[in-house]
Amino acid sequence: MAVGYFNDGTVDIELGEHVFASPSARRRIVTLDPHSAPAAVLDSGGGILELEVTAQRVRTNLGDAERYIYEQLLALSDSGPGNLAYEDNRGHRHVFGDAVCVGGSGVVEACEFADMRLDFACPEKSAEPAWVGAPAAPGVYAGTDTLQDYAAGGVTLGVGGRMRIEMSRDYPLREIPRARGARATVPQARAVIRFIIDAARVAGTESLATDLEDLARSISGLVNLTANGNTFTDVLLERMRPSHTDRKFTMVQFSFVKDLSAGGAGAWSGTTTTAAPTTTTTTTP
Repeated sequence: MAVGYFNDGTVDIELGEHVFASPSARRRIVTLDPHSAPAAVLDSGGGILELEVTAQRVRTNLGDAERYIYEQLLALSDSGPGNLAYEDNRGHRHVFGDAVCVGGSGVVEACEFADMRLDFACPEKSAEPAWVGAPAAPGVYAGTDTLQDYAAGGVTLGVGGRMRIEMSRDYPLREIPRARGARATVPQARAVIRFIIDAARVAGTESLATDLEDLARSISGLVNLTANGNTFTDVLLERMRPSHTDRKFTMVQFSFVKDLSAGGAGAWSGTTTTAAPTTTTTTTP
């Protein structure tokens, strides 16, 4: 059912179901070097494919689906150039070799449906690697639930919360002049994950302005973000933006950032959440 995977020789990531990639091509065929010389049009130049990838999977509950998205983006943020592959509903398969993930995002619909959008890039080439097969999906992450109990540093953010998870990193491809293709540069630079949460905030016995000011003041420095049975460690509050109103309640958007760069305060150590998946096996179709 339109499965997909990414494998760089170190990590083997299944990308879910309903996976599809749309390639857009760009080629550097015009050169302006040196700056004082007329522009020259080359008959060949470094070609790069920019890949827009969709990936989806139904999980067990809200926390399980959020954890699934997080683990996918976390693994991709630490990956190198590898094979991005998918199989469509008619059984047609395609593999993009030497692909790098430059970012992605995911959100949960209907408390179980993990919906991701991933951005990849790869060099143009005359042939692609062979299909290998997608590994099995991870099992249910233990301890997850659908309570929508989003809190940072022990401070409740609001009620009826909804979270979007985003990953971005600096991993450009360097085009090869007067040839076809490109080379990936060194990874692990300025990689971050953002947790963007929308929740309803009720002021209670004080003014809404006082409540929001106290809320922002109480979340300071590196804190743990907890939600639906998961704990995401070492995040920083980047932004808090309420909808403008003079009522006693409003919707507030919170943006938390986790540093994944090598040596950063929030660098991934492999133990970022409290829940753990059940044992799974890897199968190759």
